[in-house]
Amino acid sequence: MNKDRTKGIPFIEGLPFKLAETARISELMARNYYKNYVKGVKSILDLEEFRILSHIIANPSLSQSDLAKLVYKGKAHVGKILTDMEQKGFITRSLSTRNNMMIKHTALTEKGKIVYEETNEAFRQLGTEVLAEFSDEEIYDFLFLLDKLKNKMLEHNDINF
Repeated sequence: MNKDRTKGIPFIEGLPFKLAETARISELMARNYYKNYVKGVKSILDLEEFRILSHIIANPSLSQSDLAKLVYKGKAHVGKILTDMEQKGFITRSLSTRNNMMIKHTALTEKGKIVYEETNEAFRQLGTEVLAEFSDEEIYDFLFLLDKLKNKMLEHNDINF
């Protein structure tokens, strides 16, 4: 039996709206933290650079197209960010081929590793403050459920970036 769990619930009280609202607040919190408290204090990556480098660290063989899909941005936009980071000395890019196509792969430089660690620590501290009210089990369960929801949404919908 497939029960409609959204019947009678106003859109602004439903799960999709609440998730979008929470995600937007999280994004603004991180951007404001960066703008007001971190920038100028020490060298740190902006939020988009940080996201991209986080994916590169997790999987160094990612192409620009792969990264674009993972950060939900266009390939050209990610390319501009990568070019800017390369000019800042945070990354290097090299060419290889995959299925007879030229692919640029990205690697962190020593400078990139240092600034990534500084950025990671700054955002880790911010996250620690926000999550202090939650138990480890609650955080684990929430992360599991978010991944499950994301995967179901991607499985049943054609998402274009």
